Amino acid sequence: MTPFKSMTKEGFFTLLFLTYIPLTAATRSDVNLLEASEGIRFISQQIVKDYFYLAQNHRNKAVMNDLHKGVLQLDTKLRTIASATNSEDTKDILTFLAYSRDEIEETIAEPYSADNAALMLDYSEALLEGAESIAAEHSYQFSTEEQMLINVKKMQYLIERMSKYYMTFQLGINDLNNIKQLHQAIEAFENGLKQLNAYGYTEQSASVLSSLNQFWPIAKKFYLDSDKIKLPNVLNLSTQHIENTLTDLELYHSQNL
Repeated sequence: MTPFKSMTKEGFFTLLFLTYIPLTAATRSDVNLLEASEGIRFISQQIVKDYFYLAQNHRNKAVMNDLHKGVLQLDTKLRTIASATNSEDTKDILTFLAYSRDEIEETIAEPYSADNAALMLDYSEALLEGAESIAAEHSYQFSTEEQMLINVKKMQYLIERMSKYYMTFQLGINDLNNIKQLHQAIEAFENGLKQLNAYGYTEQSASVLSSLNQFWPIAKKFYLDSDKIKLPNVLNLSTQHIENTLTDLELYHSQNL
């Protein structure tokens, strides 16, 4: 049982902006666009991770449901951007995001193959780049507490990214670029963890952070030794545990705004 009640993974941006910025029509659009782009960044990794996990566990109906749920969640985020933006640049990016979404849906309906695996990785990166570009266009100067919230959200996305590459390695897709991306994600996660350790948590939140510090070295070993440690089911559970821990810290910071 986690010490904090759960919150939606995308919802903190709305709370963040509502707390600090008067809600003019323009800021409402920025809130929606930032929240949607944050959701797409996470989904871009999660949906492809699930695809590769399912390739190793064909009969796992729960993961199959999660995969299709990810597409529906992606639809929601894309509609939010379409209805909120007046930027021509964002509209252009949205066209490519929608294309990647359609290609993902078509690909997951087909049998797994090496060619389809390569396409899914490409679509994942296209969604990620587009989401980050939209977020950058609608960003602003964050406070220290807001930065901590953003750091935790980034760490959640990075866990999905690491897990995505771990799952690809289990299927023999371990080219140098994927290995490089995995190592960069690990480094970025550890930089985020340093920020958490420097924050000065107390009581329940300190206990949550302690659990994360104890569990992370074990998960890191899985990621770095993916060619030797072939435990996709264990890794999947590990991912869920770390994300649940980060969600607790996310809620802590949202309550401190």
